[in-house]
Amino acid sequence: MPRFSPSKDRTTCYYYLLFIIHASCALTTTLKVGRLHSPSFFALNSASTSKDKPIIPTISPNNPTVRISSTLINSAIDVLEEQHFRRPDTPVDSILRKYIKQQSSQDELPYDSEEKDALREIVLGVARSHCKIDCRLKQIGTESTPENRVIAHIVNVVDGEEKHPQRAVVKQLSKSYTWLREFKRYDDSMMDLQTRLECPDWAWPGLNEAFPTQDELARQLDFLLRPPPLDLRVNTLKCKAGRDDALNAIRSAGFDASATPWSPLGIRLDKRVPLETLPGLLDGVVEPQDEGSQLVASLLNARPGETIADYCAGTGGKTLAIAAQMQNKGRLYSMDVDGDRLERGRPRCAKAGVDNVQRQTVQADMTRKDKWCKRRNRTFDRVLVDAPCSGVGSWRRKPDARRTWGGVGYGTVDDGADRLKELLPLQQGILRRAARLVKPGGRLVYITCSLLPEENEHQIEEFLKCEEGETSGWRLDVPTDFVVPFEAGNGSYLRLTPAQHGTDGFFAAVLRKDEENEGAR
Repeated sequence: MPRFSPSKDRTTCYYYLLFIIHASCALTTTLKVGRLHSPSFFALNSASTSKDKPIIPTISPNNPTVRISSTLINSAIDVLEEQHFRRPDTPVDSILRKYIKQQSSQDELPYDSEEKDALREIVLGVARSHCKIDCRLKQIGTESTPENRVIAHIVNVVDGEEKHPQRAVVKQLSKSYTWLREFKRYDDSMMDLQTRLECPDWAWPGLNEAFPTQDELARQLDFLLRPPPLDLRVNTLKCKAGRDDALNAIRSAGFDASATPWSPLGIRLDKRVPLETLPGLLDGVVEPQDEGSQLVASLLNARPGETIADYCAGTGGKTLAIAAQMQNKGRLYSMDVDGDRLERGRPRCAKAGVDNVQRQTVQADMTRKDKWCKRRNRTFDRVLVDAPCSGVGSWRRKPDARRTWGGVGYGTVDDGADRLKELLPLQQGILRRAARLVKPGGRLVYITCSLLPEENEHQIEEFLKCEEGETSGWRLDVPTDFVVPFEAGNGSYLRLTPAQHGTDGFFAAVLRKDEENEGAR
């Protein structure tokens, strides 16, 4: 049976009866894979009189000639229904990975890599166009269900190209979904700019502040709607010769790869591939990491023998990059409020050959003192603060985060503004606590994967306002020779965007603690 139960709002007793009949009679000869299908299977095939399932072309920009069965279309509906009805706050990519894993282990014929890619493109494609599809469905008085959104997305992609090789799919689907005829009469030009750019209410004011002109705002948000490439970082602890050797090995294995334009250790693949097939990945020679993440981690400029803290380290992606900067020499503390998350970084360190990392769980409540941190105030040479944030800069990687981060379920109120308001004092508290760890003359790098000024420039400005206590004696320390110019805030900050740099969206501020303030501290 499929992992997800069918939705009540599109299920009739007749379909349930058919489902039971199929199960009891074991009519599997008409199925490509050995499992029963949800009623969406019948909805897709109600116009077909063939004994075999109709074959529906995939909507795959990477390989438009791949043909997939309606089973895969229904799988996309199943995944989106799971999020819609039962897990509205869970990222759809997480639900999709678990779904593929379970289905592949249960079915007689598991999904191959092309089918997995096609399913992923359909599901994430729906997420990237959720607001526009929802708006058009409302305009024609049709309910915005997961099934209708999947069908609408397929139609949008095919109709978007005059000579798309799979245009016959729209004609086939129109026989079962009569609303498609009216749906196609509406286009994006009838919507307001915010809807066209798929921007939630809670992020709209901040993004308008970050990108004041309408043209620039539209360009930046358009690039956040595009699928990201696959970036890798070369691990210099295992690849002493540098990027060229790792890049040549990947190319020799038949992959289309190139050097990233900014990071000297980055390799980019424009097409998504199974990670385990990449030379060097299982051996720790290369590590998946967006080029923007590589760049902001390099701002720390960690050196061998120093004492370094990666504050809010999570599972340790940037910890690995810092350890390589340190050449495995010195003390590197991976710090987070979640001890389990830190432990998940342990096998990553082992694979990468990193052995100078110590893991430390820190106090999550900013109103309470952290005894471990207090005993180590003013002892660290450098501290990286990867502050928790709204994740606006990672929207191209997590397209449904526009809704899930703000708790925007289906038909619920967007409370993203309230969540953002609650997050800002936490970010400031983390910044101040981490600043206490830095010794006079040391460096502090504050980063987020957000593009909202209230999480970025405003936080640094507030931090530097204080003339007494833990924030006294700090100043901006803008690198003059960094590979990417600091242009935000009149040259005070680094802001990376998909539109300008081809990376995820990141913000970074580099600060230095003055030597002469040691006595005051």
